[in-house]
Amino acid sequence: MAGISKILKLKKEGGNEVKTKVEKSTQKEKKKVDKSNDNTSESTSGRCISKRWVLPLQYEDLYEVDRPTLGRYVDVVVFRAFALSIIKYLGFNSIHKIYHAGEDFGRSLGVKTIDELIECFKYLRIGVLEVVEENPIRIRVYESVFCSGFPNIGECVCHYERGILAGCFENILRKKVEVIETKCCACGDDYCEFEIRVIGDLTT
Repeated sequence: MAGISKILKLKKEGGNEVKTKVEKSTQKEKKKVDKSNDNTSESTSGRCISKRWVLPLQYEDLYEVDRPTLGRYVDVVVFRAFALSIIKYLGFNSIHKIYHAGEDFGRSLGVKTIDELIECFKYLRIGVLEVVEENPIRIRVYESVFCSGFPNIGECVCHYERGILAGCFENILRKKVEVIETKCCACGDDYCEFEIRVIGDLTT
């Protein structure tokens, strides 16, 4: 099920999926990964890790949340700290990887229209999205989860958000796109602004 379908389903249910213990147990059984053919090795902590370094999870698995007390949402500081840590420990060269990771997630959302994109950004609390120009496409994002409220550091920082938009617009336009951030809260702007540039056809 595409991300947008999951989001609309969750929205209809009020944002929380209520399951009985039996239903949860059944789901967990279905999601068990057959590790009989998996090559694993012991880490220094004594836990098994895959030699492939690929987690057997799909984006659709992330929508299933079992937090009856705390619910689906977390303070943005946790997300921002994680994003900052990636750049801090992996260096500047990680920025293009962050962009492509966002692009991959954006594709998984499966949005087909601008309205669905706006709905996704709002429901996932990424930000309040507005289309301000259509040729070229220019998007503004208010209340960005990535940087709204940041001090002016003179540098655009929404690399993952750029990637999400790229993946989404690839689905919407059926074209390969590149997303450039032209304004950012981390540059002293009141919102983040992105330009969507078509750079070619999708390869089949």
